[in-house]
Amino acid sequence: MTDMTSNNPPISWRAVTYGTPVLAAGGEAVGTVREILGSDAEDVFHGIRVALDDASADVMLSSDQVAGLTIAAVSTALTPEQLTALPSYVDEATYHLASVGWLRKHVGWTRDSKKDEEPG
Repeated sequence: MTDMTSNNPPISWRAVTYGTPVLAAGGEAVGTVREILGSDAEDVFHGIRVALDDASADVMLSSDQVAGLTIAAVSTALTPEQLTALPSYVDEATYHLASVGWLRKHVGWTRDSKKDEEPG
C-alpha cells in the first residue's frame, strides 16, 4: 500500500480541505474530511468531522486524536475499529472560516470568543 503522507510536509489545520483522505494507524484510508472544527478568531483547532467509508453517520475526530496533517491526508493513531467507535457527529453551533468552510462547535467545548460566531 502507498503511504499518502510520505514526502508531504505538515500543514496547518486551516489548510486541510474537504475530501482529504483520513488514514487509520496502519495507513489505510478509512474516510474523508467533511469539515474542519475550530475557531478561526482564536486559531484553535478542535478536530475534524470525518465521513467514514463504511458508516452511515459521520464521526468526530478530536484534535488530540490527529497524528498528522498534510496536503495528501489526515493521519491518526487510531485503528479502523476505534474510528468506527468514535461518537457520531452532531451539529450544535456553527462557526465560519472563510478559507476552509463551516466550522462546528460541540457539546463540552468552551466558547473561544464571540468574534467568529455567525449571527442567528
